[in-house]
Amino acid sequence: MLHFSREEFGDRLAKLKTRMAERKLDAMLLFAQESMFWLTGYDTFGFCFFQTLVVKADGEMVLLTRSADLRQARHTSILDNIEVWRDAGDANPVERLRQVLGGLKGARIGVEYDTHGLTAANGRKLETRLAEFAKLEDASDIVPSLRLIKSADELAHVRKAADCSQWCRCL
Repeated sequence: MLHFSREEFGDRLAKLKTRMAERKLDAMLLFAQESMFWLTGYDTFGFCFFQTLVVKADGEMVLLTRSADLRQARHTSILDNIEVWRDAGDANPVERLRQVLGGLKGARIGVEYDTHGLTAANGRKLETRLAEFAKLEDASDIVPSLRLIKSADELAHVRKAADCSQWCRCL
């Protein structure tokens, strides 16, 4: 179920693309669950596992998530392009991410490092595996700064939730 219209998500993507262009980023790797939710509606309990939303400068988005979260990603988001990695003892999701990034060799890629969604161990794997592939830079501030300014749809959603709390005490 989506909480916002596709137009709202489109406006959010346009704002992110503008900010990426200002920073001369060819792509972003979003690891924060709240960033993925804000941009696509994707909502999951699997935020503690490796998953990333790849956003390219042209607006193409690819979610890389565990196979266990595939159904949730399809149900809660606007995403059409969802790739999975198999969660097993010897799994290396960063290797799968490198495959997903394919044509971005030599690109400048912004990374959301400042999040619980990217563990230190996975961050090291990311930097090691992508060091000769692309230039990574910390872009942890971009989506949070965009989320600060609320759209009319977001304000209406909050007001509706506040109205509900007056009569149902559910919040």
